[in-house]
Amino acid sequence: MGDLDEKYMQRCLELAKLGLGTVAPNPLVGSVIVYKGKIIGEGYHQKCGEAHAEVNAINSVENPDLLEKSTLYVNLEPCAHHGRTPPCSDLIVEKKIPRVVIGCVDTFAKVS
Repeated sequence: MGDLDEKYMQRCLELAKLGLGTVAPNPLVGSVIVYKGKIIGEGYHQKCGEAHAEVNAINSVENPDLLEKSTLYVNLEPCAHHGRTPPCSDLIVEKKIPRVVIGCVDTFAKVS
């Protein structure tokens, strides 16, 4: 991970903290989407059972056409299983986001 990646990952962690007290038992997760060095989308997991950070970040992007040329940062590996919400990994693939940088691997059995 380079210096810029670390900068954007730090922003993910800042966003993740906004979910304190509302997402348990789920983890605190934040996500940013970067296009040409500029953050074009941000999101965090706001409430247990609702949209995850990646979904909120993707939905916050004003010009969805930029997603195919952007990098998604998220402090926890995107989920790949159906729970109360659909898999974030499916949405990332559907939106054709070419690069995903994760802060850490999710050790939850359904994800890893």
